[in-house]
Amino acid sequence: MSNRVQHVTIVGGGTAGWLAAGILNAGLNRRCEEEDVRITVIESPNIPTVGVGEATTISMNLTLNQLNLDERDFLKQCNGSFKCAVKFANWNHNADGGPIDFWHPFSRPGYLYGHNATYHFMKLRRAGGPQDYGDAMFPSLKAIKDCRAPRQAEGKDYDGLFPYAYHLDAGLFADYMTMYATNTGVEHVRDDVTAVNLDERGFVKSLTLKEHGDWPVELVLDCTGFKGLIIKEALGEPFRPYSEHLLCDKALAVQIPHQEGAPLESYTTSTGMNAGWSWRVPLYTRLGTGYVFSSAFATDDEAIREFRQYLNLPEDHPDPRVIPMRIGRSRRSWVKNCIAVGLAGGFIEPLESTSIHFTQMALRWLIDFFPDKEMSPALARHYNKVTCDLYEDIRDFIVLHYATSNRTDTPFWIEARQPSRIPDSIGERLELWRHKLPGALECNHNWSLFESWNYIDVLMGKEWYGDRALPAEDAIAVDDFKEALAQMAQQADRIYASAPAHRDVLTQIRANDYRPWYNPVPGAAPAAMDEIADAAASAIA
Repeated sequence: MSNRVQHVTIVGGGTAGWLAAGILNAGLNRRCEEEDVRITVIESPNIPTVGVGEATTISMNLTLNQLNLDERDFLKQCNGSFKCAVKFANWNHNADGGPIDFWHPFSRPGYLYGHNATYHFMKLRRAGGPQDYGDAMFPSLKAIKDCRAPRQAEGKDYDGLFPYAYHLDAGLFADYMTMYATNTGVEHVRDDVTAVNLDERGFVKSLTLKEHGDWPVELVLDCTGFKGLIIKEALGEPFRPYSEHLLCDKALAVQIPHQEGAPLESYTTSTGMNAGWSWRVPLYTRLGTGYVFSSAFATDDEAIREFRQYLNLPEDHPDPRVIPMRIGRSRRSWVKNCIAVGLAGGFIEPLESTSIHFTQMALRWLIDFFPDKEMSPALARHYNKVTCDLYEDIRDFIVLHYATSNRTDTPFWIEARQPSRIPDSIGERLELWRHKLPGALECNHNWSLFESWNYIDVLMGKEWYGDRALPAEDAIAVDDFKEALAQMAQQADRIYASAPAHRDVLTQIRANDYRPWYNPVPGAAPAAMDEIADAAASAIA
């Protein structure tokens, strides 16, 4: 009898379940010379998918490209738009108590003669040079601020003038991935799991389904959200909360229309509030917005009142719904023959839009660590280590935003940056960065989403360094930077001239009908992965 895992069961649909199915099917079966691994998604017909507006990271661009999804069709079907940066407002205050705005685009500053050009910017600014870090250092920002798109409607998929991610409707994206996965051979079972049955080793032996009865399990992915039906309830894996470091534990969410005639932003906005922060995700047809807050510093009613006033909602507009958030991670994501994916594995407040990124990485790493039926403890141990490292790395980057805030106008902001709230792993680096800029040795790992330049963006945007001179500046010449500044200004003008209006591009894209290779004529049989491999091969690095 073969020891090969021949069947992967995914419990739970939504974004996590169906993205997992698509990535696994492509990664395991696209070029497989053996019999395809059977992949089944068991999805409850009684749990609806909530269609919130969700932002993504630039890793989403790579994932969709590797799945060979038609980018224009994806944007049209998922009410999508481009995300080229995050704008932060009111996270810090200036000397007069007014809010500071800064930008976190998906571009990195260059190097001059072996030194990060940010050193040159800091030295020249103190001598009266350009004062705004983002405008000086990121040629794409001029176009982004003016709501321009990173690509033309008829341009090559996934090839932009500057890096970008997406805003999307999570419910529509789950539907889109359902179509993609089922049309490429994934089995879809709509049923409720009523029991999880373990064997004498503590492995998941089978599931009991309401309609289909006993369902044997070889390898199971738990995509059941915060409930953690298998990883938490059946296997009893402990949860590791991050509430000691991140105070926000609830969110309000609401959908509102665009202002008539307003340009369509190609960026996400995060605005500091009294007890947390608000997100603004511009989809093509509407805005998804919400308020992430700490229940220790605002009741539900207080948060709703503040948020309604902030949005200027009319009296007859329904109150935003309140969503509890469980911030932290499962102690281990891989336990026995179960792997927790998505919210079942963990969640960190969505300040940098990392939720879908965790799912992508969980599946990429699962393909790399894919087991046989023995479920090697060595594979699970290393998988759990990199997963834990990723969660804590992203946790630290989110904590950085709070730790470097100087707001004193509400108790929340004062408490959020207390030394006791800051993990040693980021606190020690902040102490180091008082003497140097963040560098690759402290930030860049194989699994890192946020690299040294991301940390620099936040510290510079928040004016954390002020007028401080750093030792490395003694080794640089500002005249080198003056020439580079002129070149970046010219590059900014060229990008701006080539970048079309965001709404215009999406309107053109949505005006066309597409028939991608994974969405055949209705009624046609799903294609086997070996039959469509050639169509997808060009997208695989």
